[in-house]
Amino acid sequence: MDLRVLRVFVAVVEEGSFSAAAGRLRIAQPALSLQVRRLEEELGCQLVQRLPRGVAPTPAGLKLLAHARDLLARAAAARDDLRGEAAEPTGEVTIGLPQSVAAMLTVPLLNRVLAELPQVRLRIIESMTGYIPDWIREGRLDLGMVFRAEVGNSLVLDHLLEEQLFLIGPAASPVAPPVPGDGRIGHVTFKELIRLPMILPGVPHGLRELIDQRARRSGMKLHVVAEVDALAQLPAAVSAGLGWSILSFTTIRETLEAGRIVAWRIEDPAITRSIYLCRPSDRPGTHAVRAVGHLLRGVLSELVRDGSWPATLPPGP
Repeated sequence: MDLRVLRVFVAVVEEGSFSAAAGRLRIAQPALSLQVRRLEEELGCQLVQRLPRGVAPTPAGLKLLAHARDLLARAAAARDDLRGEAAEPTGEVTIGLPQSVAAMLTVPLLNRVLAELPQVRLRIIESMTGYIPDWIREGRLDLGMVFRAEVGNSLVLDHLLEEQLFLIGPAASPVAPPVPGDGRIGHVTFKELIRLPMILPGVPHGLRELIDQRARRSGMKLHVVAEVDALAQLPAAVSAGLGWSILSFTTIRETLEAGRIVAWRIEDPAITRSIYLCRPSDRPGTHAVRAVGHLLRGVLSELVRDGSWPATLPPGP
């Protein structure tokens, strides 16, 4: 099996269509389809099922997909090893970001990679955090960011930062805690939340579990009037006066800056969540992957230190 053909096969399965894979690889669609057909003939089995719209892998195709991703990753690592660390990082790097983190990190990370790693093609996939660890294990992602340290075996976690969560409420509410006259973020104790009608993600969403855990430790029960798992819609629901919520700054930033909601730092106790960079332990990262990971850490540090991201960095080595 030729590695180039395996790369074509992986692209077809990941994109779900021959036309999308052809655009991604910059290969004419007829030539791409021919390569997959010849691969099927070589292996003596059908690898993809042609559907009315796109394609889907067969059981045999799923088996090959795991092998192909592993072989491509190891081939790229071997190439980097022979070229040496002095060579310019080259190749594709795919990183998975949670929806809330992507809103804050995508533009500055992309800007740095384009400026400093011109031979690297960065692909950012926005996803719910529950999918990211498995996608890394499967080889669909080179790197990912997750909120939990308990993501199972075969993964290496690097603690990036501790992110603070905020209470948000309607811009004008008679029951709102006080906010500084200059419009800056106010402060509220956790026990003050008990009297507010809350709209939160439903269980078992990781953010909801974190909030419920903090409430139990404080001997409190929050008044939850509705559950919405679409985090991007929660600031809109709050701005419409439907209730209050607890979210990260990355989720509320745009709505807060537009003046449609107000926010308070939760204190006594504060609610924070950890953010980790996740990578596979059984596949060597390429020079390009390591370079992107280094830039990502640098971008995060800058956002925290200049106050753009209310969070704290872990102690240095």
